[in-house]
Amino acid sequence: MKDVRQFLPPRQSVVYAHTRRMLDATACNYTTFAMQVAERYLATTAPDVRQVKLRTGEGVELIKAMENNAQVLRRYMDGTVKSLPADLEDAWVLSLPEPYRSDCEQDLARRRGMLAVPMPSDDGMQVACVATLFQEYGELVSALAPAVADGKFGPEDRQYADEIGRKGDDVIGAVIGMKRALRQGIESGAAGA
Repeated sequence: MKDVRQFLPPRQSVVYAHTRRMLDATACNYTTFAMQVAERYLATTAPDVRQVKLRTGEGVELIKAMENNAQVLRRYMDGTVKSLPADLEDAWVLSLPEPYRSDCEQDLARRRGMLAVPMPSDDGMQVACVATLFQEYGELVSALAPAVADGKFGPEDRQYADEIGRKGDDVIGAVIGMKRALRQGIESGAAGA
C-alpha cells in the first residue's frame, strides 16, 4: 500500500483565505485594510529589513499611498507575487480584526500541531491569576453546558462550538498566566533569601 501524502496549503493561502472572509463579511475593503497593514508593517519592521514597498503619507501622498498599498496586497492575494514575506505576514495577520485574526492564528498554529492562545498580561498579581483561572474555567463550563445537556456532542452542538473554543483558549491563557506568576514568585523569593 502506498503512503498517501497530505500536503499542507502554503501559509499565505491560510492568511489570504481569512482575509477574503473578513473582506466579504465586513465593511472593510482592500484599500482600508491595506493601509492598516502598511501602518503596522512600517511601525513594526525595521527599515533595513523591509522587503515590501508599502507607504503612508498625508494629503495627495496619502491617496497615492492608499492606491499603492491596495495594489501591493491585491498582487499577493491574486497570485501575481508568489510568496508572502514573513515580515509582511506578521503585520498582515496582526491587522486582521477579531475574530478573523484569532481564527487565522489558530489555523497557522494548527499546521504544526500547536495552539494559538493569547498570552496573559504580566501584571504580577499572583492571587489574581488563580482567581482568573477559576473565573475562566467557570465560563468554559457555562459554555459547555448546553452542548453536553444531552450527554454527548453531535452536529446539533455546532452552534456552541465557537464559544466553547474561545472559552477554552481563555482557560489555557489563565493557566499560562498562573504558571508565570508561580515562577516569578519562586524566583523573587529565592533572590530575597
